[in-house]
Amino acid sequence: MRHVLLLSLCTGLLLATSDLAGAAEEVTRTRTLNATDVSALVVTAEVGDVRIEQGDGDAIVARVTLKAKRTTGVFSSLPDVSTLEMSVTTRGDQLRLGVDAKNIEERWLIRMPRKMISAIEVKAGVGDVSITAPARRIEVDLGVGNATIDVASGAISLQVGTGDATVRTTLANAGTIEGKTGVGAVSLSGLDGTVNSRAVGGSASGRGRGQEPIDVAVGVGSLSLSFR
Repeated sequence: MRHVLLLSLCTGLLLATSDLAGAAEEVTRTRTLNATDVSALVVTAEVGDVRIEQGDGDAIVARVTLKAKRTTGVFSSLPDVSTLEMSVTTRGDQLRLGVDAKNIEERWLIRMPRKMISAIEVKAGVGDVSITAPARRIEVDLGVGNATIDVASGAISLQVGTGDATVRTTLANAGTIEGKTGVGAVSLSGLDGTVNSRAVGGSASGRGRGQEPIDVAVGVGSLSLSFR
């Protein structure tokens, strides 16, 4: 029985090694997308980083690097990322980007057109999110990782389960400001507001000179709100 178990274990290791050697481990896909009729962008990523920047053209240029990643145990099969493509779908004036695959790590870089769109939404499981392209509304829902939103204008809604959250915008943009963290530090700079620090968490509130709401919530991690 002991020899049978040892043979099974060795066979499993050989199969796992064979899967790893036979499959492409990393690939990059790039798409240039017409933004004329796009009013909202939605990006979904399970594991990996998302960076959205301001571009200088009229199109949305999306690039994603896909890396095979074993996330469900040593014997789980790795995907051959050479067969994977960026998922691009539209629903009315909404453009949705993602990748329909498991066991991969995604690294997104998206450059937005010169025109300001109505909404940017990011839904991410694990990884870092950075947004420096403005929109009339920016929403980020991140499970685990660090998120930074640094824009001059637009309403901001940011939720982070575990990780640090940083929001930077202008006083002329911000209306009501609400931030809270369950476990972690809270800082507020650039305006006279209220910061309440508790033993394991805290909150911050204030009012800018504009109309756009700024709403940030962190489960475990620090929160930084800065206004210029």
